Order: sequence, then structure tokens, then C-alpha cells
Amino acid sequence: MTITQPPETASGSTLVQCIAQINLKNLPELINNDQNKQQDQIHLLIHHIAKRLDNEVKQAKINLYHAAKNGPMYGCLSGINALLTIIQSDKYENQEEIEQWRSLFAHLIEICLEIASLTGPIVSSSSPEGMMPMELTDISDKVEDENLNGQVTSQMLLVCCWRTIKEISLLFSRLGQLGIKFIENKDRYKFISLNQVHVICNYFMEQLLKSRHCGAYELAYTGFVIMCEQLWSSNCSELCNLPVEWIENGIKMVEENSLDRNKLCLTRRSGGLPFYLQSILTDEPIKQRGQQRTYVAKLMETLLNIIENDPDTFEVDGENLENSRKIHAYNTARSFYRNQRFANDVLPYIERGLHLSITGFTSSIWMIRNSATLLLSTIVQRIFGPSKTKDGEDNLSKKNSMTSREFFNKYPSLFHLFYQQLQQTTSTRSSIESLSSSCLFAILLILRRLYPSPLDGIDCSLTLDKLLPFVIKCEESPLLRIREHSSKALLALINHDQYSSLIHQQIKQLMKGKVRQNALHGRLLQINAIFQSMNKHHLQFNFEPTFSLQQMLSSLQWCIYDNNCSLTQYCYLELLYNIYCQVPSNELTNSINTYVNFILKSGDKVTIGGDDLTRILTRLMIRLENVQVQFQLFLFVEQTQTELCLVETFLLENHFSLFENNLRQWIVDLLLTMDLFNEQLYTRACELLLKMIDKTNNYERLTRRIVELIENLRRPMSLAASFNLIGELLPLCSSSSNNEEDLVKLVYDRINDFIDDESNDECACAILNLLSKARSCLYNSSNVESKCRYWRLILKLSSFPSDVVRETLTKLMPLIIVDERLSGVFGANCYLTQNVLFEYFTQDALVHSTSDLFVNLIIELFTDLLNDIHSNADDDDGGNNSEELSLDRRLWPASEGYNNVFVSENETCDHYCARYGQYLLYSLEKIYEKSSHENLNKTIDMIRDQCNRLIDIQLEAFNRFLIRQRSTVRLNLMIEFLRVTKSFQGVHVEKIPQSWLCDNQDKIVSLI
Repeated sequence: MTITQPPETASGSTLVQCIAQINLKNLPELINNDQNKQQDQIHLLIHHIAKRLDNEVKQAKINLYHAAKNGPMYGCLSGINALLTIIQSDKYENQEEIEQWRSLFAHLIEICLEIASLTGPIVSSSSPEGMMPMELTDISDKVEDENLNGQVTSQMLLVCCWRTIKEISLLFSRLGQLGIKFIENKDRYKFISLNQVHVICNYFMEQLLKSRHCGAYELAYTGFVIMCEQLWSSNCSELCNLPVEWIENGIKMVEENSLDRNKLCLTRRSGGLPFYLQSILTDEPIKQRGQQRTYVAKLMETLLNIIENDPDTFEVDGENLENSRKIHAYNTARSFYRNQRFANDVLPYIERGLHLSITGFTSSIWMIRNSATLLLSTIVQRIFGPSKTKDGEDNLSKKNSMTSREFFNKYPSLFHLFYQQLQQTTSTRSSIESLSSSCLFAILLILRRLYPSPLDGIDCSLTLDKLLPFVIKCEESPLLRIREHSSKALLALINHDQYSSLIHQQIKQLMKGKVRQNALHGRLLQINAIFQSMNKHHLQFNFEPTFSLQQMLSSLQWCIYDNNCSLTQYCYLELLYNIYCQVPSNELTNSINTYVNFILKSGDKVTIGGDDLTRILTRLMIRLENVQVQFQLFLFVEQTQTELCLVETFLLENHFSLFENNLRQWIVDLLLTMDLFNEQLYTRACELLLKMIDKTNNYERLTRRIVELIENLRRPMSLAASFNLIGELLPLCSSSSNNEEDLVKLVYDRINDFIDDESNDECACAILNLLSKARSCLYNSSNVESKCRYWRLILKLSSFPSDVVRETLTKLMPLIIVDERLSGVFGANCYLTQNVLFEYFTQDALVHSTSDLFVNLIIELFTDLLNDIHSNADDDDGGNNSEELSLDRRLWPASEGYNNVFVSENETCDHYCARYGQYLLYSLEKIYEKSSHENLNKTIDMIRDQCNRLIDIQLEAFNRFLIRQRSTVRLNLMIEFLRVTKSFQGVHVEKIPQSWLCDNQDKIVSLI
């Protein structure tokens, strides 16, 4: 518990907790307790740990740096907390025992407050993440630190202080749970007194209102919630009234703006103030079911009144400063809207809170605008729920929406607010370009989550038609996000039967003459959004009889020829693409081809929007089957550096057979010449080439290039794409036998690099695919070395613990081995596949039994399996495992979830891997007598030594700790190996307990 690594601390705490629950008669001797009187075992351990804590506190008083390095205090506090959680307070009735606990708890409270005073300045600093107090440093101490392992950094100091504060908060909350329920008045209590409760609560309030480190006040919040829960339900009237006094004082502080500006950090969402108020009110009693809690309602009214009535700034000494009280009110109100435990209490205030957050967008103070934005997002999530889709705002789920009728019936005043704000901000060009127009973003953000109701307008005066002209007018906004949201919100205001008429209306507006770029972009976005909705709902668009397509094309050709903005050029081409998909015509085709040729010649002039422009040009080329512009498009892409967009667009399209030849050559040239600066482009290019490989081409040069690039790849997706592509290309490489052998060797080297160093499922599946597709190249039936290399990879991959890899192996095995058992009516499972795999492997091994290659391969795979089962990343002894019977944190259940507690090495192996080891030994037994095994003596001796050592550890664990349910897969396999190699002499089998004569995981195979 004195180690600075937090996981070690957790392990030590759990161990102490277990020791306390074991009846150890010699515990006082073990902890050097010289008191003769009988004491509770838990009390003894807490008292012993408290002594160690006292020593660490003395060191912290001298030098906090040394304490952070050698005695960080939070380890002892964590152990005490673990013991406090198992105390059964009701069983102590003896007055002498109660006095002992009183004395101990009083000492703990005193020392915790002392520790808090030492660590408090760090977590309360304005920049706690990097504070190094100069007053704590000493030149002489730096000299002494040179002999220590490492240097104390600000981060180490922060971790020490933060975790210490965390443990103190948990300790105090546990003391409250133990003692408050027994307090009747000032003189009648059991464990902690009324005055001590006040001291603890003052500590929590100090932490919540002063700490700057979010972890510190969030954990103080957790402890204070527990304390307040006990106080609300206390039998002592004085304690029961404490939360009421605190919340009334808190409301008064907010109202009178008596908050300490230097303690509460505006940039950290008001620090612990919201947590302070929430923790008091979380367990406020509800007088009647279905009613609001009194003080939650009072606080929400106060906060919303401050937000509504307070000015954004106030003058101090002739200087305008932001109104901190209003910012704190925003942040605190947001925390209550966000907390699920107050969901029912804040429902009556959602409408008003949404109103205030929207109006906050117009503030001239950035901090207030920022707080209003956060409040808006929280309330929107409270109304519509968390996002159900990965791309969030771009593709809203129906579950995150509601009908406009339902929304405005719930919150009727919002309709009038939306109407008023939209009308004011869109009335003139100057108003839509002013700062106040930013509130449009909030309104459109909500409107786009609505959809028209079939009953819209029936028995309801809140019809969305009134908002439609203003939302359309938002197309002129200078803010890009407002224009984008207006196109999405427009769909919420109109029914499907209005789509065509609105498209005609908007196009006719464009045909009247040139407009500003913002208006052009916004209008085109709205038209394209309607077309996308029509495609999504499979609606057909037709031109009106009086509408002239030719006139539209001639009127709007300036969008291409007299327009230097790539973004609006893209939007116009997108419009033509949508029209062509609905109403194709030769006239439209000719115009589009002309526009495409013009833009492709001006690639050097493209600034912003190059990605979108490449995407629409590619789609138009494929849709119109314009083969002539391929090379111009490739040149345009190189000029604008948008190769990734081109490749991704082709991957999304299914019908591009007309372009395959030239596109294939372009992709090959790209892969041959590119560096790995853009690894995503490389990955997508490999995936695209995989879809259109020409079986008649020779890809030796490209294959070698990809094999070279694999060394520098970092992403698993890139590695998987490379291996999949090599699997298709390698059989198509035609060259001399020497070059072919050299290429195959390079491929094997790259695969082995991955197999031996990494274990990503996606890459492993890609390698299996490669081994199945390129078997004719990799597996040479006349070359024993080639066979060994191939079998090594297959068997190594078959031992992967991942279910995904095993399923892939089962699926691909019929392509590698032709056997009826693998292609039955119901297919094969991983166990049948494993059985067939080793059957064919053993046959190959018997054919070449005179060679030692297969024996060495089996021994290599077997030792790898033993290391995987019995792995320790911390071993630095060169492979000579020096196991000790110890309590390694990695094996402790509270730390990593393993069940092997009392050994230094972990044994993790499922049934499939155990059978894999048995099959290896089965194959070894078949060929052992016929092969040369002179080089195995060293391996046999090593396994025999490990086997004896493991038997000793098993026996010691059984004798000392009565551990019976030990996994014995590794021991079983080692004994079986020694039997197969006829090297069983010297194994101490007689020491194995009788209860372990059979493996727990596989009852079929006995240990002996």
C-alpha cells in the first residue's frame, strides 16, 4: 500500500480486506501489536495502517515531493477504506469496544484533515495539472533525489494529492454511513459525535467550493451525496435540518452574488458549485408522490431568474467585466438539467430554460454565449434523448425526433419565440448578418429534429407554415452552419406533397439574376436537401408544364462560368445531378458534360471545396458514362490533391466497369509511387484495386512494392488491406523461379513479423485469406521447407484465442484442405476444423519424418503455447522463469479479474487452446521415433525444470492457502510432453495432491 502505482494499491486494499475476514489468531504478532487486551481484528488492522499513515504524514510535512515518491498516503487511506466497508456497526454493543472505535475514528478524522491541508493547495491551484510549489522545493532535496529511481514530476505530485483527496472523501463518507444513524443528540451517539459530523461536512463544502481539479470535486461530490443522504434521514433534528440550512445559504449566495470569484473557476464550468448544490438536493424527500421537491424548484426558479434578469456585464472601477453570477447560474442550471436524478424535477423548467439558452446566443460576452450553448445542448438531449446514430447531427434517427404538433403542444411559448426571433433576424440583410442572428443556429437545431404531423393545423393555431418563409430566408446567412441547418430544418416544415412546388419556387428565384455567394449557396443547399429527401422516400419529381429546362440552364450557367467559388460550383453540379437522376434528358447531359470539362481545366484555381468538387465530378462521370474525361479527372485530382475523395467515391459506386482499365492503371501507379504520408489513401486504394483486378496482368512489381510498404504501416486496417491484396496478386505474378522464390520469402517474412509481434483480429483474418488464395504459390508439395513455413502460419493462426479468427479459419479451411467433413450440409465448427487440420499436418510430417524440420516446428509451437498460457510481461530473466509464491497484483481479482491469486504467473487457456496443445503432442508422438531429435535435450531439460517448479508452487499454494481450484492445463501439457519424449525421469509427480490428478478444464486427459 506504500507503492505509487494505483493498481498495486487496489490489490493491497483488497488483500487487507480478505485478511480481516480470516480468523487469524496470531494477527497481533504479525503486526507487532504489544497490547494484551483483546481487540477486534478489523480494529487492529486499521490501527496498524493508521500508524503507517502517521509516518507518511510526517514525511509529507517535511517534503511533499518525497512523500509523493516514497509514501503517497493514499495507499494507506485506501486500505482503511476497504476495511471500513466490511464493518458491521450493529454488532458492537460493548462500551469498551465502542470507545476504542470512537478514539480510532477521532484520530482518523484529525489526520485526514491534516493531510487535506497539505494536499489542498495543489488541487485548489488555478492550474493543478502542472503546479510545482516553490516553497516545497529544496536544493539539498534535489541532490538526494538523484539517487532515487526517477524524478518527481508535477504530474506525480498531482496524482498523489488528487488520489489522497479522493480517499479522504470516501473515508469521510463511510464514517458518515457508520455513525450518523446512531446520533440522537449532542451527547448521545455511538461512533462519531455531532461536532465531528459538522467537521466532516465543512471539509466537503470546502473541497467542493475551492478545488480546481475536476477529479477532486467530483469525488468529493460522491462522498457528500452519501453524507447528505444520511442527514436527510437522520433521527437527530439538528442533523436533519443541516441540508435545509445549506441549500438556503447556497441559494442566498447565488442571489446576493457573494460567491468568491477567486475560488470558483469560470473556465471549469463553475468548478464544484453545481456539484455542491446537487449533492445536497439529490436525496431531498418528496412530500407527495408526483410532486416536485421544494428546494429543487426554488433553486431552479432562482437560477432562471438570474439568467433572465441579470445584465451580461457590470462596471467595476470604470471597467466592464462579465457578470460571473449569470455564468454560474447558466452552469449550475445546466448541471441540474443534465443529471438524470433530477429529470422529473426540471421538466416544468425545460421550456423556460430553452427560451433563455436561445436568447443567450445573442450576448456580446463570449463566456455567456458559450454557457448558453452548453445549456442548449443539454436541454435538447433531455427533450429528444441521446443520439442513436454514430454520425449524430448528420443523420438523425427517428427516435431523436418528434412531430412538430407534439413539440409545440408541450412547449407552446417556444413557437412564439421562434416566430419572433426568426422574423427579427431575417427581416433585413443587415439583421441577418449581425451578431444577433447567431440565435438562428439554436432555433434551426431544434426545428430540424421535428417532422410534420398529419394533424398539423387541425385544432391548433401553431402551424409551421408561419415559420417557413423565415427558415427559407436563413439561406442568406453569412454563417455556413446556419445555412446547412436551414436546409435540414426546411424538411421539418413541409410535407412530401410540397416538395416539387418548393423546388420550382427556389429555382425560379435563382433564375431572376445573380445573387450573393451566401444566398446562392444556401438556396442550392435547400434544393438539394429536398431532392435527397425525395430519393430517400422514393418520390418522383417532374417539371411543371410551364417550366423550361433550357431557360434554367441558360439563366444559371453563370454559376459555373462566372463563379470562382468551388463550393457553390459543387452545389450547382449537385443540383444538376439530382435533376438528371429524376428527369434525364439529352439537353441536360450535354450541359453537364460541358460544365464538367470547364471545371476540369481549372483545377489550379480550386481553393476550398476541392473534396466536394472531386466527389460530384466523379459521380457525374460515372452516371453519364463520360469515358472521355477520365484522364482529365485524374489530372484534376492530382492538382487539387483529392485522391482520397476520388477513391472513396468509386468504392461507393457499383457500376464503373467502363472506367476499370484506366482506373486500375491509375491506382497501380498511385500505389507504386506514393509514400505513406496518407495511410488512409493507401488503404482505400488497396480496397478499390481488390474490386477490379485483371487476372491477365502481371503484378510482380506492385506486389513487391506492397510487401516493402507493409514494414512501415501502422494501422491494422492498412495491414489487413495489404494482406488481402497480396492474396489476390501473388498468384498472378509470373517471373523466373529464383525471383518467385525470393518474392515468396519476402511475403513469408512480412507475415511472420506480424504473427510473432502482433495479434490484431482483422489482420489475422486477412492473412488467413492470403494463405487460402495464394496456396499454390506458398505451399510447394515437393519442398519440405516450404511446407513447414506454410503449416507454421496455419497452425499459429489456429491457436489465436479470438472467436473471429476461429470462425474465419473454419470458413476458409475448405479452400485450403479438400475434405468432405469440412463442407457438409451444416458446415464445420472450430473443433472439427482443428481435428482435420492436424490430421493433414501429421500426414505431411510423416512423409518427411526423416527431416527434423517438422519436429522443430512442433517444439516451437508447443513452447509458444506454454509461454502464452504462462506469460509474464515483466520477466527480464531471459526466459528462465523464476517463479515465486507471491501476491502479484495482476492475479488479484479486484485488479484484473483473474482467479489465480497466489502465484506469480497467470495461467489463461480455454478448452480450444488446450486441445491445440494436445494435438501438437499427438503429432509429435507420431513422428518422434522416426525423426532426428538430438537438438531437443535443452528444451526437454527446460520443460522438466519448469514442470517440477510448478508442482512445488501448486503444492505450496495448497498447503499455505488451501487453494484447490487451480487451473492445471500447463502442468498437464508439460507432463504429457515429457511422456511423449520419453523423458519422464526426474519429474516429482508423487508430490501432486490427489485432487489434481485430473485437469479441471479437460476431464478426458489425466495428468499422469
